[in-house]
Amino acid sequence: MFELTDKVAVVTGASRGIGRTIAMRLASQGAVVCAAARGDNARETAGAITAAGGRADAYALDVTDGAAVTAFFEAVTAQHGRVDVLVNNAGITRDQLMLRMKRQDWDAVLDTNLTGAFLMAQLAARSMAAAGGGAIVHNASIDASGGDGPFAAYNASKAALLGLNRTMALELAEHGIRSNCVSPGFTHTEMTEKAVGPEMMSYLNGQFARVPMKRLVRTDEVANAILFLSSEDASAITGIDLRVDCGLTSNWFILETLPEH
Repeated sequence: MFELTDKVAVVTGASRGIGRTIAMRLASQGAVVCAAARGDNARETAGAITAAGGRADAYALDVTDGAAVTAFFEAVTAQHGRVDVLVNNAGITRDQLMLRMKRQDWDAVLDTNLTGAFLMAQLAARSMAAAGGGAIVHNASIDASGGDGPFAAYNASKAALLGLNRTMALELAEHGIRSNCVSPGFTHTEMTEKAVGPEMMSYLNGQFARVPMKRLVRTDEVANAILFLSSEDASAITGIDLRVDCGLTSNWFILETLPEH
């Protein structure tokens, strides 16, 4: 199931965390992975895929640079002939309280998370349309659908990505291209571990009261959702936002927070 044998799959932000896991998961199902990240950061991911018996190439790419995005797709097409799958995973946050946020930080987040995703999707879709179809999956976030702390730019960029996705699904269906989002909840990554420390990680992965399943999402669970939407097993699915959050957004968490009488 969910096999991608000989499909050419582009994964941005593929150097670590969820992006690295996505790249390795797609490769495990037969995809030829074009792992992209800033600088030489994707090289280790491509090497790990090759060492595991898969096929991958590493590309240096800044998704906010339109000329670089064009050159990237020219290189991929020259090497592989086409693009079958695009996973828009590259994303950053530079948020703080909205009243203190600097314009350059707002711009940096929107340029990467939204404009970069648009540039990648536009050129990928042109390639896919010429080849007869394909699948685009955006890694969004549950923060696209609700406020989460002082993350105005991040939340706005991910909410806009949901809107872009719906429009893409409408426009691209006639070209045989499906467009979907996956929205992870609070996910266990190396970055999370460093941010909260071992004691808090133990709580988050077994007693997390805010989450029905009492734990964090694993990166492989996000990757599996993206694999499904990238495959022909999801051939009738386009324009959706698939939440992978251990039930977090199903719980309004109102009664539990009321004071006891």
